[in-house]
Amino acid sequence: MLIGAGPLVWKPSFGKQNAALPAGLRRTGMRSPSWREAVALNPRSRIVECESSDGEVVLIAVVPEELDHVIKALESA
Repeated sequence: MLIGAGPLVWKPSFGKQNAALPAGLRRTGMRSPSWREAVALNPRSRIVECESSDGEVVLIAVVPEELDHVIKALESA
């Protein structure tokens, strides 16, 4: 996650383009990945469930080592 003067930006780990996250993003939950999600993700990751100020649902997959960083970034955004 990239934190700067503008909106939060998600930087994928595998060369895809960065994605600006919606404004007013707040964490609404956290869970382990489903079996289907775990096939495409690191199965140790956690899914951080978020909602934007306009009601858009955003799911962010985070490895355990980065979880505190992402949660703090969401809380301070």
